[in-house]
Amino acid sequence: MQRGGAALRRRRQPVVLAALAVLGLSLTPWAINAAYPPSGTAFVGTFYYVDDFYNYLSYAQQAEEGAFFFTNKAILTDHAPALVNLEWWMVGLLSRLMGGGRLLLAYRILGVLATLAFLLVADLWLQRLGLGDGHRLPALLLVGTGGGLGWLLFSFAGRGLTACLDLFTGLFPFVGFLTNPHFTAGTTLLLLALLLFETAEGARRVTFATVVALALALVRPYDFVLLVLIRGMAVVLLEPPRRWLVGFLPLLALLPVAAYLYWLFYANPAFAFYSGTVQSFPKATAFLWALGPAVVLALPGAFTPSAEEGPRRARLHLVLWAGFAALVIAVRPVAFSLQFLVGVGFPLLALGALGLRRFAPAVTLVAAAVFAVTFATALRFMLTPRPFWLAGRETMALLETLRTTCGKGDILFAPGDVGLLAYGLTPCRPFLSHRISPNYDGRLRQMERLETAAPAERRTLLHTYRVRHLVLSGDAGPAAEAWLGADAGWTRVSSFGTPAKLSLYTRR
Repeated sequence: MQRGGAALRRRRQPVVLAALAVLGLSLTPWAINAAYPPSGTAFVGTFYYVDDFYNYLSYAQQAEEGAFFFTNKAILTDHAPALVNLEWWMVGLLSRLMGGGRLLLAYRILGVLATLAFLLVADLWLQRLGLGDGHRLPALLLVGTGGGLGWLLFSFAGRGLTACLDLFTGLFPFVGFLTNPHFTAGTTLLLLALLLFETAEGARRVTFATVVALALALVRPYDFVLLVLIRGMAVVLLEPPRRWLVGFLPLLALLPVAAYLYWLFYANPAFAFYSGTVQSFPKATAFLWALGPAVVLALPGAFTPSAEEGPRRARLHLVLWAGFAALVIAVRPVAFSLQFLVGVGFPLLALGALGLRRFAPAVTLVAAAVFAVTFATALRFMLTPRPFWLAGRETMALLETLRTTCGKGDILFAPGDVGLLAYGLTPCRPFLSHRISPNYDGRLRQMERLETAAPAERRTLLHTYRVRHLVLSGDAGPAAEAWLGADAGWTRVSSFGTPAKLSLYTRR
């Protein structure tokens, strides 16, 4: 029994050590910014994609109030709840279990759990590829912290962060660890579903694989599409034609959720605008800097023949994943093509680790250190306070008040930066929130015109949009008379700051 326990601890040791290293590093900037922000500011909970992160939170906030089907708070008109996302539902549930109002902490906890799950599943993949115990820890560090050459562009060529794709876009798993648990959750479920479908034998295990695939569809649909493409092509390439139907049956079981996603994002007016929004796609040369070194590292592992069936089949799945990514870069099939490239660094770096296994483990460890320079650059960047992940303490105090005074579906009129944060942390539907919102530019122009408009025009707009809560800079008086004129029907709830930097008003 003791020998068996010792063997089990040795088997787990690479994952435990990798988790200590990866989590210790990735949590450091979050902890420092949360505990020691610059004077008068507060950390907003993430470093990149603040608008997208608060979009996720807008659904988690509804889950905190008990919802499972979500409305779109970026839409100012009433509509039926329709979206299901298991990740955001879990964040809201966890916040509620902690007493409510802890969405940022709940999301960080989920990020830690997702990172641990990623490392566990990644280790299973590395073992499936045939890596021995001595190579597992260096390989886990490689896939968990590896990047490209974006650090050179950022540090020495004066390129902005968003131009360095391996630093910013989620191509490599470390970006998810540091700042976007949504990426980590999607990549982990994709890896787990692929592994289960590949190794499942018997109806029970196939059913489990299908359940994981359904969970993926209800967490990150982009990765669900990749799962179907990779697994479908693997069945064709690995199985004789007489077994294709058996291989495709689990994928056919996913048709109902695929139909639901199609209806949600292409036919439901409250959510269909997401699929039609054009996202800028980088030039091919940017991908050379970001992915080129990982591609070169992956080539020996991708083309080294294997006599064992298990490693050969596992390798094919990773090659197909990388191949589909190359096709997306070349063809750009949809407006949101970049979303399909999240996590592609894993198959490249895992194949790289496979190619390096013919050397001593120290060689893989050196490769991990070299490829981790981008990760270190991102850490250094996040340890330096930046205005776009900090908000004034007055704003955070205002949000706390709105969390209790704003009713479900109430319209909030507030400056764009306040509206975005209120979108994620309060029940309000802000007039101006995420830039992807329908008619965002039009609403922004309306708000800008009101700066010089007469009080009567301001009152008309608030009435037209059924605004219930109003946030103004400074203090416009007990009834907002300095901005809306006398007897406009508004009451000041509170002012924030001394002297007042923000004031919150509610319609009587």
